[in-house]
Amino acid sequence: MIEKIKIDFRISGTKITIPFSAICSVTDKKFTGFVISEYEPKTEVIEYCSLETFINKTCEKDLTAEQLTNLIYEEIENSINPKYLKVTVDVKESDAHQPVVVWKESL
Repeated sequence: MIEKIKIDFRISGTKITIPFSAICSVTDKKFTGFVISEYEPKTEVIEYCSLETFINKTCEKDLTAEQLTNLIYEEIENSINPKYLKVTVDVKESDAHQPVVVWKESL
């Protein structure tokens, strides 16, 4: 579970960029890049180091960029229930294919 911090003031948005390295469950090849989470909080914000730890632990499993995106999105959504949320996995390097960008956002 991602740790959170209570806030009693309005924040328009938060954007956190964290590097990652993972192994693709389809190709068994390494891919690396950045996870970018953007959200508009209600009454709680994500504790940065806790999110980084969650991402690193999640990347210990073989998965796709799409699965990584969904897992992080769901964890943030369940942790703080923000007004708006977008999680982007920006793959900068892949040993199997061209870089890709995958995102999931609330509408």
